[in-house]
Amino acid sequence: MKKVNWHFQRKTLAESYLQTVYQGAMSRIALLDVRRTGKTTFLLKDLYPIALENGFIPVYINLWGEPDSPTLAITQALNNTLNALNETVTGKLSELANSEIKKLEVGNNVFGKATIEFSDKNAHKPSESELFKIGQLVEALFNKCGDKALIIIDEIQHLASSEKFLSVQHALRTALDTYSDICVVFAGSSRSGVNAMFSDKDKPFYDSAFMIDFPRLGEEFVRHCCDTLREHFDLNYDALAVNAFYEEIDKSPFWMMKLMTYLMAHKASLTEGTDYIKALMIQDGDFEGLKKRLRDLDIEILRLIRQEKTALYSAQVVEELSKTVASEVTTSAIQTSVKKLKGMEIISQYADKYYIESPGFIRYLEANSP
Repeated sequence: MKKVNWHFQRKTLAESYLQTVYQGAMSRIALLDVRRTGKTTFLLKDLYPIALENGFIPVYINLWGEPDSPTLAITQALNNTLNALNETVTGKLSELANSEIKKLEVGNNVFGKATIEFSDKNAHKPSESELFKIGQLVEALFNKCGDKALIIIDEIQHLASSEKFLSVQHALRTALDTYSDICVVFAGSSRSGVNAMFSDKDKPFYDSAFMIDFPRLGEEFVRHCCDTLREHFDLNYDALAVNAFYEEIDKSPFWMMKLMTYLMAHKASLTEGTDYIKALMIQDGDFEGLKKRLRDLDIEILRLIRQEKTALYSAQVVEELSKTVASEVTTSAIQTSVKKLKGMEIISQYADKYYIESPGFIRYLEANSP
């Protein structure tokens, strides 16, 4: 029995990011999107191996690997790569990537684990020697690899989750500035968290990376999934219908692969499969609980955001909302609602654009509101 490769490769995208950090005016980029849109899979299965093919020495660091001590996650990853450089480079580095891929696949199969369990109480404030070690290892990497070193830092927003990690931000920024020829790709599972780290002038990482919207997988990904089901499992589904569901779940590859697993395991109809996934999403995202906390105005603002409206405080939108909720709406009330939705992590904002953080939630509201 041969293992089926479900991964839809994005080689051109990976190569473009490599070119950006290596030949562009800025050697660091930060990939922005909401959670469960395939960023980590892309980093491990596309960017990392393609970087190796192009002569780079990639270091993959997942800050959720050691949530209480991101300093340890950083130093361990750098140490592991430096040790691998003393052996057969490509083979050993590929082994490091494969071990991270296994962790990712296990995590994706644990239902409901959308984010890590983290308590500030357990956060470890690093010592001066631990912080110094970050600089030492970054220097050692540069001395061995020069400008062909590529550091990939996943879940970068975790460094902003505790004041105890502020010194880690300073140490890491200083090391990367000192050896500025090192290429760096940041990514995270919180668009607002990543944006806050790099756009706040009072934060250590302010203006230290070029922000890039991470593109969602499109119809070609859906066709790949349907082709895989047909070729390997003799299961035939209407690609247009599958794509319609993919659009309905806000193009979330995470939930799309859950659907593929259900269809493959149960040989079920597409309707049965999509109903099952919708039920999982409602439970996983606590959609019922979220809905109970929302007022009519909150729901109407979410609908506007889904329509990609940006001028939420304009006179036209104020008038429109007043008619929709059948009561006078003020700019202040809209501001309060937007702040509430951000606090509930239902939406995030980058520049003047708003993003839905919870795939499928707006469709759920539309289906369950009068």
